[in-house]
Amino acid sequence: MFLLKIYELFVRFFLKKLFILIFIPQIILAQTSKNSFPKNVYDIDANKIVISELSKNKTVCLLTVKSVNCPICIEQLIRIRDKKDDFSKCNITFLVLAPGEESGIRELRNKTDFPFPFIKDRNLRIAKRFDLAVPPFEMIPAVIIIDGDGSAEWIQTGRYNDYYSDQALSDYLDCINWI
Repeated sequence: MFLLKIYELFVRFFLKKLFILIFIPQIILAQTSKNSFPKNVYDIDANKIVISELSKNKTVCLLTVKSVNCPICIEQLIRIRDKKDDFSKCNITFLVLAPGEESGIRELRNKTDFPFPFIKDRNLRIAKRFDLAVPPFEMIPAVIIIDGDGSAEWIQTGRYNDYYSDQALSDYLDCINWI
């Protein structure tokens, strides 16, 4: 009986500590990072991306893709790639956030020949911050302008009839009329 009581106390203590170690940091993270891109991430080539550094000289645009096999997302990346010269007038750089395995993301990069970093969104953690996660394996396609602190300055989700997110980005930035 005495050993059983000690065992119960130990289990309660252990479970309480486990709860504190696992759940409290996630709750705090969820409260502080909503609608915010991580300060540091690594692309699929293991290059570190520091948003505050990247945004010092550039407008940072995050492109999310539904999945690595999404034909409309592939087309959009190709359209943006083909408008790279127009977008360069706005001093913009892109990051592509994709769900799935690294091999699939690499294949997407090769298919589109998109010359900007691709980031694997493990467990849709980043997509969840922007309410773009569609568990278990997809996210809502979006175009997001990210500020230096990681917050979203502008978000365009999805597509509407013949008005795609890349057109909305062009309209928002108006790069063609930049000097």
